[in-house]
Amino acid sequence: MLRWETHLHQLRDYILLFLLLSFSLILINLNSNPQVRWLHGFSLNLIGNLQNTMHFWGKVRQLENENDELRSRVADLTYKNSLMQEAYLSNIRLRNLLKYKKSSSFKLVTAVVIGQNYHGFSHALLINSGKKQGLEEKLPVLSSDGLVGKIALIGSHYAVVQPLDDVNFRVSAMIQRNRVVGIFTPGKSGKYFLNYVPIQSNVKKGDVVVTSGYSNVFPKGIKIGVVTQVGAAKNKLFKKIEVTPGVQTERVENVFVVLKKAR
Repeated sequence: MLRWETHLHQLRDYILLFLLLSFSLILINLNSNPQVRWLHGFSLNLIGNLQNTMHFWGKVRQLENENDELRSRVADLTYKNSLMQEAYLSNIRLRNLLKYKKSSSFKLVTAVVIGQNYHGFSHALLINSGKKQGLEEKLPVLSSDGLVGKIALIGSHYAVVQPLDDVNFRVSAMIQRNRVVGIFTPGKSGKYFLNYVPIQSNVKKGDVVVTSGYSNVFPKGIKIGVVTQVGAAKNKLFKKIEVTPGVQTERVENVFVVLKKAR
């Protein structure tokens, strides 16, 4: 569109220049008295100035068109680079998932997170696997980085996952190093805690927290996160243990669902 407008502007300018040159030739052929010669000089200056102006604005339009084309090429290259970067990162994620699936002792079904929903402190994930893929309610959901949550609702080809950052999520957990047991819960402050651990228990910053297996839902040994802070609760009976989960559920894209039957 811009090129057509440029051609029209150039055509108009050339027509105007042609008319002025024709007028000048007519004056030249009329006679050579002083008045006409003065008119010759005036028309020549006018034509010269006009031609310079046309040349200048023609260059300006040419540069504008070149800039538009360059901006378009930059935008196109930026978009293609973004696609390549996304494909590269997706390839890394899928390789990690495949590696985890091969090394896992669980029977796993892969799924993709296709939607998320927040309502207050409640959070839900929608995945693209359901009953047709062998899924049931309350099956554990995890990623290569650790526990994601559990199946809350099930359909033929889709399922809703209650992730571990949902305010109502609970799981029996333990310190991997010495098997100290507690209950992992999310807090409304955006933090996560291992609750009901006796005050005399040996828990240190950096300890890995895994599922305890004392549940009909979660098998033993699934990584939940790492202890980041240890203190005493207000009642002095239990420790106050803060945990950072291994999975950021709002960013997870690919998951595994653990079937009841192990390999």
